[in-house]
Amino acid sequence: MAAITLKGLPDDLKERLQALAERERRSLNQQAILLLERAVAEEPMDFGRAYRKFRERHGPSPLEEGDLDALRSEALGRTVDL
Repeated sequence: MAAITLKGLPDDLKERLQALAERERRSLNQQAILLLERAVAEEPMDFGRAYRKFRERHGPSPLEEGDLDALRSEALGRTVDL
């Protein structure tokens, strides 16, 4: 099995990881592996999925059904002058 060393790990992050491991009755190593597995297993959220998740938490949107697609199309058609 492979091993890695994390350099420059902030003390507060290690302390939070250690506290979480203790609460979950895991070793620091087991907790780190679990969190890494979860992080790399997640698929990046596209805008539509993120928006739906936001709406689930915050209630219905004032936008109509087609508004989101129209806004996205409008935004993609714009040019930015730098």
